[in-house]
Amino acid sequence: MSGAPASSPPGHPSPRRAAVIEKLHGRTVADPYRWLEDGDGPECAAWLREQAHLFAESAAAWPGRASWQRLLEDAFGGEASMPPVWRGGRRFFLRHSPGRPLPALMVAEPGRPAQVLLDPLDADPSGATTLDSWRPSPSGDLVACQSSYQGDERPRLRVLRVAGRTVVDGPLDPGRKTAVAWLADDSGFFYIGTSQGRTGRQLRLHRVGADPRHDPVLFTTELPQLTVATSPDGAHLALSASPGATSGNRLWLARVPRHPGERPRPVPVFDGTADNTRAALKFAPGGRIYAITDADAPFGHVCAVHAADPHAKGWRTVIGQRPGSVLAACVTLTDPATGEPYLLTTHNRHGLSRLRLHTADGVLLAQVAAPGDGHISRLTAPPAGGPSAWFTYTDFVTPPTVHRFDLTERRCVPDPGPPARTPRARHAPGSVAGSRASRPAAGPVVEQITYASQDGTPVRLHLIAPPGRTGPCPVLLTAYGGFGACMPPAYSPAIAAWVKAGGAYAIASVRGGGDEGTGWHAAGSGANKPQAIADFLAAARWLIDHRRTTSRQLAIRGGSHSGFMVAAALTQAPELFAAAVCSDSVTDMLRYQHFGLGHLWTAEFGTADDPDQFATLFGYSPYHRVRPGTAYPAILLTCPRTDPRVDSLHTRKMTAALQHATSSGRPVLLRCESGVGHGPRALGRWLALQADVLAFCAAHTGLRAG
Repeated sequence: MSGAPASSPPGHPSPRRAAVIEKLHGRTVADPYRWLEDGDGPECAAWLREQAHLFAESAAAWPGRASWQRLLEDAFGGEASMPPVWRGGRRFFLRHSPGRPLPALMVAEPGRPAQVLLDPLDADPSGATTLDSWRPSPSGDLVACQSSYQGDERPRLRVLRVAGRTVVDGPLDPGRKTAVAWLADDSGFFYIGTSQGRTGRQLRLHRVGADPRHDPVLFTTELPQLTVATSPDGAHLALSASPGATSGNRLWLARVPRHPGERPRPVPVFDGTADNTRAALKFAPGGRIYAITDADAPFGHVCAVHAADPHAKGWRTVIGQRPGSVLAACVTLTDPATGEPYLLTTHNRHGLSRLRLHTADGVLLAQVAAPGDGHISRLTAPPAGGPSAWFTYTDFVTPPTVHRFDLTERRCVPDPGPPARTPRARHAPGSVAGSRASRPAAGPVVEQITYASQDGTPVRLHLIAPPGRTGPCPVLLTAYGGFGACMPPAYSPAIAAWVKAGGAYAIASVRGGGDEGTGWHAAGSGANKPQAIADFLAAARWLIDHRRTTSRQLAIRGGSHSGFMVAAALTQAPELFAAAVCSDSVTDMLRYQHFGLGHLWTAEFGTADDPDQFATLFGYSPYHRVRPGTAYPAILLTCPRTDPRVDSLHTRKMTAALQHATSSGRPVLLRCESGVGHGPRALGRWLALQADVLAFCAAHTGLRAG
């Protein structure tokens, strides 16, 4: 992979390579593009203008670019809603209507049709302002809403009165998106603010209508992540804090103060920071408290917590772990006639969700038929209890739809709303060893395949292909592989468009994700991060060896940690791929913790400050593995102009390094977009980005839209 320094291919800029060389733990480390870390400097601005010109010139020549946009628009389809949140008889939910760039917050009064409560486009028709979070008060009369501008992830918090749709308080500036926990009488709420230090967080109490500059600080932690919740009866307050995005957490429980000026006295009840375990307290009707935790249960279990003695040593397991099935959620329902409580859980096994109904003591009553062999998320129930729970269901060919579980009938039914737009794939045993296949009429074929990684570990992969396709075809492969996150069977307009055009889409559930419990995450994080990359490369080799595709037809794509996986793979085995798309990803693994939210990721990756961890990081750091003279595939890197989460300096430096190094003659392009961030964006901008990603991959794998 290494060779003599290569000049940039025709059209690639040739920026300055600075002589920045450091000695780290006895190793020589070059960083020739460190000057691109200064995103506001004039030299960086000039370089970005060159990149924008190169991208525009190249993209104009991609075949069928407009056709990909139309395919995505068709696949996006019609109206979509989220499961409702119930407060005081009112039903609150998000609705994304056809033709609207952003979803709106809706409210339905008892017996009346839903009305728009807050549409971000009313205040900002450009679509640059997004509704990041919202929380109704216990009575349902007030809603705390957090909105950010151009993806800056510094939301402004305002309180709306439902009657009249008027702003009655704010803005508050908590610094980052915060949990909101209302007092029982709607008079105020707890929220999280930034302390004087860089990472510490504070619990504050805001009274509606008061000056937020005088909000009292009730609790302070040096840990960088803190969240808060209150019980439905307003009696208890729960706090959770952690040192990082995937670190173990600490829990406290306190009585909510009854009088102005009184302070809560949080009691420590759980500490998983030493053994990297996590727990969450869940308040239930009737004063019950449950804990969902992976302590002593890597697949998760549900424990009963006694408010009088809430310490973890006294927790009693009511729903034990199910090895091989990851506990995803648990809500409490109540029988309207007797008030008897029940527990409804979702477990995920190899990405497929299952619903189970239990008594309050954990006795299994029923395995509830799910809407299909897909993924259930956002399971929710009214905090005061009731016979119904709501959730979102989706699979690779079914757009997300809201369903309701009815306790009386013990079955799931579609919630009132528009019907699904595409046929649902039903998984059934396939004829290929090691796989499960499904084939709905005239719909895509979905296979769940098990392949062996380089160390022999079985890894699962979903492959979605057009019906009737035989032999190698253009394949788009992705994986997440980090932070215990999953890429479950879920509908995506990008997948639908690619498969409709005749390609296949592959998703590998590699180590580092949470698909198989906390052990699966640990096996691909920290010192084991190279194993996640190896799993991803093994997926590519399986697809080629089994003639599902060829190296001339295989593209990889990913964003955020998934983008890191792409960057690592293309620098370790570039010969496997025809094209690669790397979006919003970390690539300089020696300096990442100094920028954006990188200081929260040291448990996931490690830190270059430690000699042993440095050796591992330096071994796979994509930016440092770029070798001049290597024939890299066609590469598209995308990022926001400013990313408060994963600093765009990673993408800039990686782009410059690859453009200098590649000897293949294939393009290395940067698509840098202003006015957006790492998170949600207006639909039109999302569709434009996805169209460019698919058009680029298609142009270099031989797939034609339409």
